Amino acid sequence: MPRVIGLAIIASVGLLSGCTTDFTSAARNGMVFYCPGAGNWDLGDTGLRDGLARAGFKGQVASVTWSVLANPAIDQTLRLNARLAGTQVARKIEEFIDKYPEQPVSLIGLSAGTGVAMWALEDMKPGYQVDNVVLLASSLNYTFDAGQAVKAVRGKIYVYYSPNDAVLAGPMKIFGTIDGAYAATGVGEVGLKSPRGKEKIVNIGYKSSFASYGYFGGHTDGLAPRFVERVLSAHLLRAGPVGYAGDENEPPVASTARKPKTRQN
Repeated sequence: MPRVIGLAIIASVGLLSGCTTDFTSAARNGMVFYCPGAGNWDLGDTGLRDGLARAGFKGQVASVTWSVLANPAIDQTLRLNARLAGTQVARKIEEFIDKYPEQPVSLIGLSAGTGVAMWALEDMKPGYQVDNVVLLASSLNYTFDAGQAVKAVRGKIYVYYSPNDAVLAGPMKIFGTIDGAYAATGVGEVGLKSPRGKEKIVNIGYKSSFASYGYFGGHTDGLAPRFVERVLSAHLLRAGPVGYAGDENEPPVASTARKPKTRQN
C-alpha cells in the first residue's frame, strides 16, 4: 500500500502540470472552470457544456484533471492531489483575469472537486476574484471554514445539497470527506455551515421542482444539461438564464469587473 500511495503522489504531480486546458478563442467571451469529482468519472463537463450553451454562454468551459489513476478511493483518501490541483487552478484563474480582465469567470465543483475549487479560492492572490462559485454534492465536511475562500469571490458561493445523495450517505462516510473528516456529514447533505463568510454563502436545498430539469437529488444529477440551463446558469452567466427555477429569495448575482488591481511599473 505505501508503494501505491507513493506512485499515486508521483502521478498526481505529473498530471497537475497540465490540470486545466489552454485558453481557446472562446475564452474572450468568459470562462467557467469546472472541477470534477473523484476519479473524474462523472463526465459532468458534457452536461455543463451543453446546458450553458443552451443558456447562451459563448465562453469556454475548462475542466480540471486532478485524479490519480482514475481511482475515486485514492482521490478521496490521498487528498494531496486535490490540494495541489487547487493551487494550479488558482494560477490559471489569475492568468485568465490578467488576459481578459473584463470577462466573467466562475468556478464550479462537484463532489470531491468542490475541495479543489475551495482550495483554489484560498490560494488566489489578493486582488483577484471570480464572479460566482457553485458547489454540487460537495464531499467537504459541512463545517468547512470558507473564511479565506470567500475573499476571492465577488458574488456568492451557491451550495446545492440533497438528503437523497446515496454517495455522501454511504461511501463518503467510510473514505472520509475530501478535507479529511471521517464519519462526518458532507456539505452536499445539509449545506455549508461555515463559521466565517456566511454573508457570501447561499445554501439551496433540493426541491421537487428540480426533477423536471433532470435533477432528482442524486450525486451527479446537478449537472443534467436541462438543470444547468434553467438553474445553474443563473450563477454562471452575467446575463442570467432563460428562466430561473431556484429559490425566489436567493436571486443570482450579476457581477461586473472582478479585478480592482493596479499594476506597478
